[in-house]
Formats: sequence, C-alpha cells, structure tokens
Amino acid sequence: MTNQVYRINAPRVIFENIDGELILVHMERGTYYSTDEVGAVLWNLIEAGCTAGEMCDALQAQYGAGSEEIAAAVSAFLTRLADEDLVSPQSVSGERVAPRRLSPSGIRPFRPPVLQSYRDMQDMLSLDPIHDVEAAGWPVPRVDDQAPAA
Repeated sequence: MTNQVYRINAPRVIFENIDGELILVHMERGTYYSTDEVGAVLWNLIEAGCTAGEMCDALQAQYGAGSEEIAAAVSAFLTRLADEDLVSPQSVSGERVAPRRLSPSGIRPFRPPVLQSYRDMQDMLSLDPIHDVEAAGWPVPRVDDQAPAA
C-alpha cells in the first residue's frame, strides 16, 4: 500500500473544499459526500500525486498520532474512497519525483478521517439539466428546440 498512488475519477467526480470541509459529488451515481479536515488534507495529497506512504508521512508531520494509527486510518480512508468509485489505485512505475506537499502548520490532535455519504439526492442530481451542458454553457436553447421564425 505504501507505494500506491490514487487518481481522482474525474470528470465523473467533482469536488470543492469549503472552509476545510471537502464536498464531493459522484455525478454518475448521484451521490454526494462530505469529509472532515483530515479527509480534506488526504484528498489534497491524492490530488498532488502522493503515494500512500507519503500521505502517512505528511499526516504524521501535522497531527499528533503514531505511525501505525495513521497508516491504518489512511488505508481505511483510501479503501473507502476506492469502494465508492471516487478514486482509482494506480501502481507507481519507475522513478518518480515526489510531489510537493503541504507545509505543516503545527501539530494538531488526530482523528481518523470520516467519509459521509448522502444518497437522498440521487434522483434530483440525475434530473439536473446541467448534465446536458453544451460548449456555450447553460441555458442556451438548442437549434432543434427553437420555434420557427415567423
């Protein structure tokens, strides 16, 4: 697991960090998710291309917890993200340059990241007209939708 990297399953997964809380939406499934500060930090590390081992090192530099506790929490969180089809594991091939990581801002108490899932909006998300956006944006009437000129 330590040399495994994960890729965000975009474009079917969109996300936004709002004041330390990460909101994710799986557009094909119509499921949305939220996670706490530690989950948001891990997501940033996934986005930066860090290996699971590098993620553990980064968390250990930022949070007051032992390496075994952090490794177990990171492994469980990455497994949950993959199970929900939010990320996909990728093997590291050959030599690579470690991505730049976030600089720690002091040691804070550690709590394992939690991923909350919400499926109550699945039907509404699948009906969202934004799914049918064209290059010009929305709302733009399509030629076949316009009434003939008089």
